[in-house]
Amino acid sequence: MDNPAVTLEAISHSSHESHIKNLLAEKEELLFHIKNQDSVAHMLTVDPFRIIDVFFKTKNSWLTVGDYNGLEANYILTRGQEKVVASDISDAILKEAKEEHLIPEYSKENVEHISFKDNSFDYVLCKEAYHHFPRAYLGLYEMIRVSKKGTILLSEPIDILSKVPLLLLLKNIADAINPQLINKIWKNRFSFESVGNYVFKVSEREIEKLAMGIGLRCIAFKGHNIFKTHVKIEGMNDTPHNKKLYKKLTKKLHFRNFFSQIGLIPYDCLCSIIFKEMPEEKTLEELEKKGFKIVRLPKNPYLT
Repeated sequence: MDNPAVTLEAISHSSHESHIKNLLAEKEELLFHIKNQDSVAHMLTVDPFRIIDVFFKTKNSWLTVGDYNGLEANYILTRGQEKVVASDISDAILKEAKEEHLIPEYSKENVEHISFKDNSFDYVLCKEAYHHFPRAYLGLYEMIRVSKKGTILLSEPIDILSKVPLLLLLKNIADAINPQLINKIWKNRFSFESVGNYVFKVSEREIEKLAMGIGLRCIAFKGHNIFKTHVKIEGMNDTPHNKKLYKKLTKKLHFRNFFSQIGLIPYDCLCSIIFKEMPEEKTLEELEKKGFKIVRLPKNPYLT
């Protein structure tokens, strides 16, 4: 950066806003998955929501973050929730979604400075967007601030170092020789996306430390794999959907899930739930049935 007054985060925010504005030319395709909910593409996109469906059993208010085309807000709305506001750093596509009555409400928001007051929504949902944030923790603190019950990070890439002990061992050995040596083995150690952001991957330990630091009492995690819906596959946009194609694609995902469940390969993604208030035991029991690991955090003994 030649101009020291221009920060890296400002460049990142501007880059993402411009990227979404440039997608206006593809708005029909971007809104297709919302309008045509009987397509394979839509079904694969919303499949990850099934692991958090416990939160749709009662009426809650929601803010979606990084929801550039309103898909998450639309899905939540179809689950009978009382209030849903879609937000993103650019409202270019959200305006179109609102005009086509796909979402009821939207707000242009920079996640580092969310305009809503404390506890404005029961839940804040961030799906496949957290890893784009240039200052991820700052964004997470803001999401927690405006939530009353909790914040959910859904389908975020896992920091593989936290799940593959052998890789950590190799890194420790390599670091003793040369800190750059591990890069020859760990090819995507430093991952960047074409829009300009560093891919901020998550780990259970990092979320745990963040929650403990601000005195929260409960968090939950579940690893899962997702199908890359941006891959162009013939028949994905057909309506009514091609059942044979859907079964074929999900079968591959089920195989990967099986190998992840038995520990042979790590999950692609992590769902992290950061409870701001202690949930009911019934909610925790239902999450455990879904395969979530519930972590009850201790009180700070030095603060009352």
